[in-house]
Amino acid sequence: MGMRYIAFLEPPTEKFIESFIRENKLAGKYLNPPHPQEDFFCVSKKYPIFAVADGVTLIQFLLEGKDYPNPSPAGDVARIFCEEAIKTAETFYESFDEADMKKVFEAGNNAVGEYNRMHNRTKENVDYWNNDFYAITAAIAVIKENKLYWGSICDSFVARFNSAGELLFQSPDCGALAQASAPPFSEDVNDQKARAQYLWRVKRNGVNEKGERIGYGVITGEKEALMYLSQGKYSVKSGDIFAVFTDGFQEYMKLPEFVSLLSKRSTDIELHIRKFTAIKAKENPKRFGHERTLIAITL
Repeated sequence: MGMRYIAFLEPPTEKFIESFIRENKLAGKYLNPPHPQEDFFCVSKKYPIFAVADGVTLIQFLLEGKDYPNPSPAGDVARIFCEEAIKTAETFYESFDEADMKKVFEAGNNAVGEYNRMHNRTKENVDYWNNDFYAITAAIAVIKENKLYWGSICDSFVARFNSAGELLFQSPDCGALAQASAPPFSEDVNDQKARAQYLWRVKRNGVNEKGERIGYGVITGEKEALMYLSQGKYSVKSGDIFAVFTDGFQEYMKLPEFVSLLSKRSTDIELHIRKFTAIKAKENPKRFGHERTLIAITL
């Protein structure tokens, strides 16, 4: 069974950043210099193993009008996770099975945790604001023989389409794995800092005293993050299209004309996709102008 793939990353548009600042009433110095890269992707040079990660925006810098760090530590942990995940998946590849996906995410999570520890960000001393965990969302696909093994956490995704462009599967979004309600937010709903700290302290990788998930998961180095890992496998066949992508491409996957581009066999398919995204991002920056990363695989 033949396979081809394309992989690329596109930065957020200035119009998206302007609208993001305006709608969230942010004072951050976000455009000068341009917002740093926080997405990352890796593709194994040995095997069909694919990884994407999206560094979580450091919103506290924007809320307080501080210069945004460039390069971004969130981008650093996205890179660290992808590189460690690919390396670990390669070591398991010859006998890869569904259970190995958790080991791959565990290795990446541990690598991110080490980066956080190097920057004095541990469970014992984070303050959920100035000294908070650097975090990412992530998705991985491993193709072996006639099986695709996938894993994802929060709003990085793996999706499968048939040759007609019909969506057959997409991994779950943030919050989909919650098993119980979190304690309610009890402070001023207009206090953006208080709301952010509540999310990070209570819901992010949140687990209650019964061991139930009460929020959403992201990779931070915390062991609880792995409780929010979604994973699975399915058989693949010729004509299938797979996408491993960050949330910036989430809305594009709802457009039949975009999905049809992914199935084209031309050598300049990436150019066609980039032209398409440039047009859509200009038409609707809020929906289509996010930083975005895509690995598209066609069998």
